[in-house]
Amino acid sequence: MPKTRSFSAKLAHDISTEGKIICPKCNQEIKKVKLVRARSSKANSWTPKYEFVSMCKCNEKDILSGKV
Repeated sequence: MPKTRSFSAKLAHDISTEGKIICPKCNQEIKKVKLVRARSSKANSWTPKYEFVSMCKCNEKDILSGKV
């Protein structure tokens, strides 16, 4: 059974920027998001297309609206 972490330990983990990529524009963490889009195949059917994109507050609305 794992050890339970204290509130201060959880807070310190969330606040630390170790290993995180920070956007220089909006000063938020850049996260990798998996997008699933539809593309047509040779047999005139639709297949999924998987993409990974980097998302932060700067481009969040564009990605979620489907512009990117």
